[in-house]
Amino acid sequence: MTTRSEVGARSPLALRLVHAVIFLGMAVGVLVVSKPEWSHLLQAMNQPFHAGAAPRVPLLVGSVTALVGAVWILGCLLSGRSSSLWASGAILLSIAGTVAGGNGRGLTENRSEEAANLALLRVARRVHLSMVQELQAHGEAPVDPTVWQQALANATPRDDVFRTREFEPLPMRLRWLEAEDAKPEPLVPGTLWAYVSPDGIGFSLRMVGLLKGRPALLPDDRGQELVLRGLYNPDLPAAPPAPQAPATP
Repeated sequence: MTTRSEVGARSPLALRLVHAVIFLGMAVGVLVVSKPEWSHLLQAMNQPFHAGAAPRVPLLVGSVTALVGAVWILGCLLSGRSSSLWASGAILLSIAGTVAGGNGRGLTENRSEEAANLALLRVARRVHLSMVQELQAHGEAPVDPTVWQQALANATPRDDVFRTREFEPLPMRLRWLEAEDAKPEPLVPGTLWAYVSPDGIGFSLRMVGLLKGRPALLPDDRGQELVLRGLYNPDLPAAPPAPQAPATP
């Protein structure tokens, strides 16, 4: 029969040191990999909107698990006791969570406000080009908001560019303006403000992006509101028709 003293017997110091170095090193690696996720989480919780994908849950859970296991192993080492098997298992489990969370390539850039605003600008330029073609083809810009909504849908906007504090994605949307200088509230990142002049020969687009965690109209190089404009020019040739797919024999 195994005695109580045998169960609580200490393992050799060298063995405990090797065990601690190996598993504490693993835990540190998990914590380093998960640091960007915690930084993004804290930043998102402290502002109404943020950019990019939500934190990877497996890395958040894995880092907590690794920290608990590491603290226990370190405490046992300092007190001269043998570590429990569950602490080592917790660190191994945290590594599995890190692997499950993916390599995170490109997440840092994806979560930057600059990248999100640039993605919004690209979508706005596609809508702008589509409306310029309509303007030149028909002599006036569409005054039906649904046509603009369809142009926005055709621009294939991403739904994970901007998110709320609760990590809900904000789909890009169109806001129809009755006056060009109107500034409707509230400002929501990912919104395009569209205005068409009463005679239909001109239009403008402004974009609500994200600056320092707050929604704001995107500025140009001079710090002024960035406005994409379209104006009918009868001297320009009409846009060529879109090529049609060949008929199936």
